[in-house]
Amino acid sequence: MASEALNLDESSDEQAGSGSTDVTRRQIRGSSLLLIGNLISLSITFLPHILLVRYLTTEAYGHLTYALSLIAVCKTYSLGFNEAMSRFVPIYHAKHEPSKVLGSIVVVFAITLSISSLFIVAFCVASRQILGLLTHGREPVGLLLILIFLVPLETLEILIMNLFACFARAKIIFWGRHILSPGLRVIVISLVVLRHYGLAFLAIGYVLCQIIVVLPFGVLLIRELGRQKLLRAWGSLTLPVREIFNFSAPLMASNVVGLVGNSMPVLLLGYFHPMSTVAFYRVVLPAAVLSNMILGNFMPLYMPSASRLFAEGDLRGMNHLFWQTAVWMGLLEFPIFAVTSCFARPVTIFLYGQRYASSAPILALLSLGYFVNAIFGFNSVTLKVMGKIRLMVMLNIFTPIIMVALNLLLIPHFGAIGAAVATTAGLVLQCLLRQLALWLGCGINFFEMRYASFFLLLGGCALGLYFIQFVAPSNVYFAIIMATAASVLVLLMVKEQLKIADTFPEILRLPLVGRLLA
Repeated sequence: MASEALNLDESSDEQAGSGSTDVTRRQIRGSSLLLIGNLISLSITFLPHILLVRYLTTEAYGHLTYALSLIAVCKTYSLGFNEAMSRFVPIYHAKHEPSKVLGSIVVVFAITLSISSLFIVAFCVASRQILGLLTHGREPVGLLLILIFLVPLETLEILIMNLFACFARAKIIFWGRHILSPGLRVIVISLVVLRHYGLAFLAIGYVLCQIIVVLPFGVLLIRELGRQKLLRAWGSLTLPVREIFNFSAPLMASNVVGLVGNSMPVLLLGYFHPMSTVAFYRVVLPAAVLSNMILGNFMPLYMPSASRLFAEGDLRGMNHLFWQTAVWMGLLEFPIFAVTSCFARPVTIFLYGQRYASSAPILALLSLGYFVNAIFGFNSVTLKVMGKIRLMVMLNIFTPIIMVALNLLLIPHFGAIGAAVATTAGLVLQCLLRQLALWLGCGINFFEMRYASFFLLLGGCALGLYFIQFVAPSNVYFAIIMATAASVLVLLMVKEQLKIADTFPEILRLPLVGRLLA
């Protein structure tokens, strides 16, 4: 009976059309390869990261994470231009306009590198004054002066990898983003821990790692442009400056506000509290945002796929792509959410030690917020693809203002817990408002009723795991076993909705798994 209740309304999928179904299938398959790569990179970096957290004092770890948060704020300017490139390059390429494809790439790279240079100059000239204003001088200047060079280098890496995504070169992204880059950082962290080096060595190592990644993959990108016969258009280059600025400038402004809203907890904790408080909040943030790791893997291929459907005027296909991707997000993220939120305390102590035990409720709250955000994270991308820029700007300004207000209200009195409550409430509100905008402004369904049973199943399993922890032993291995069992149950109940056998026919060849998922 339960499996019948979860059966798809197959007529809706047929209405999406075979073309859009193929686009959805290719996007999910390619994104799944990137997900596998990210899982490999996570397994590569997991142990060194834990060793680094345990090796550094809470104050030193607070200094490092605060500096990296500032770097993240500085990189925000590139988000709008990067999204513009991911939108316009597939559209111009589908319309066979190579001069505009190459022109879009030139414009985006030139602008982002110019702005990066301005940030470097500003921090080299006035870093002491900036840190004095933000942290009352508690953050060391030398550390930031090294890490500031990550702004242009990490921006270049993102642009290069997203261009490969525009040309559906998932394997190159797999090796560059998920193998080489994390592998190099593992070497640096291992040297710091084993040789007892300080934060300065770690910062220099991070910068060198980015240089080693950017240079060879930049050469590969040039070869890819030649393979796509785009370099021939250099003589007739068309620079779509107006189109890119009209699309990206409002997004850049709203993204700045948006990332400030996300980084504001760290900045305010550094202002009102010691750096050790920053460490208690930031130490569990990587575990909480693991769901966004999956979102980030699907994002590079989702936007070009949605852009192609939009260029063809296939609204029904876009609705199919959005909701199929959202359901895949829920399934893939659920094991992570179950472990990090339902069993937050044993996981926190196991990973970071008893001194970070007070960070467990912070992890549980943040995991909930990022889980919801990751499932519906493609609503913002879909709004941008459909050209609803003004609406996105309004939402991206209004929501962070609410988040900042909550942070200002809660952080001075409640510290890291207040930051976690404010962040989670802001993420859920943001998802609701964007989904409402997608429904009213674009015609994408606010909620797909045929997936109601799937989301009810997720919620029921999460509640069951949460109550189990009160009567079960506080053990991380027990938590993993229970989360795995619940995830397998969800998978078996929704295998028809996800059309796993159609999307991944290779899985049917596996002896036991193929029989279960057929």
